[in-house]
Amino acid sequence: MTSPFTRLTVTATVLLTACAPESAEPPSEPLVPQDRTELVDVAGTELFVRTVGSGPPAIVVHGGPVLDHGYLYDALLPLAAEHELIFFDQRLSGRSSAEVPAGSMTIDRLVEDIEAIRAREGMERVDLVGHSWGGFLAALYAARHPDRVRRLVLVSPMAPTSDLRFEEEMAERQRVTPETMAAMDEVRASEAFQQQTPEGIERMLKASFRTGFVDPELADELSFHIEPDYTARSERFGALFPELQAYDVLGEMASVTAATLVVYGAAEPGAEIGGTAWAEAIPGASLTTIPSAGHWSFIEQEHEFLDRVDVFLDVGR
Repeated sequence: MTSPFTRLTVTATVLLTACAPESAEPPSEPLVPQDRTELVDVAGTELFVRTVGSGPPAIVVHGGPVLDHGYLYDALLPLAAEHELIFFDQRLSGRSSAEVPAGSMTIDRLVEDIEAIRAREGMERVDLVGHSWGGFLAALYAARHPDRVRRLVLVSPMAPTSDLRFEEEMAERQRVTPETMAAMDEVRASEAFQQQTPEGIERMLKASFRTGFVDPELADELSFHIEPDYTARSERFGALFPELQAYDVLGEMASVTAATLVVYGAAEPGAEIGGTAWAEAIPGASLTTIPSAGHWSFIEQEHEFLDRVDVFLDVGR
């Protein structure tokens, strides 16, 4: 099994042992798979869909709510050497439409949006990779459409019950440092944030996510697409929040038939709280943790993360 990194890059070892003369042309840049984007009509709105790579299909479900797929794109791109990756922005999120039908902001609808994308692409079965809030949605999709999912990767998924989510949030609050509070206060006082500009909102998101990293400075590597009407979108997304006050999806997980890998950074509290619950509820699921990483393990330990996910997805091909 070759690492996804070796598939997309030219190694220095090969270049050096070739002993090319000094006048030789420098090596060309490694080829990056060409992506394609489109707006897709789904149940009264338009979803932004971005597809890259070739091979067995894998739908990627981003976290949030109201974030977009962008922070995952570069991190997962090496997998596109052997997989067709289908990214999309959820309802009201990222580059998807700001207009949605009344009453459509529900967990059920967001899960069925995944099914709509799979069906439109004409894919019989897919692999599914979900992060955080997106991991929660991906798990529900795999439970409700078990015949459509071959392998399921849950990356630091939101806890499967509201009680466990509250427990995780309390543990996360204990990790907030004076440095993080100072960073957030600095952003909060800025004109860009006070005017709710895309730049100001992105800076606040990065500052608030610092506690999810072992090295808080790496939060600056996160990249989000913030629409000018982000605040209005967030308010509309609030229609979903009553469902999240009291929920428990553990019983549904018995219906999952896909081979499942649950991945956490070893430093995040969720690994021992929600992670254990997910792994016990999903038949045959494997729980793995990545050292020296938190909620964003694909950024902090990208090689380790990609190698584990790549091996898992390739099993049984």
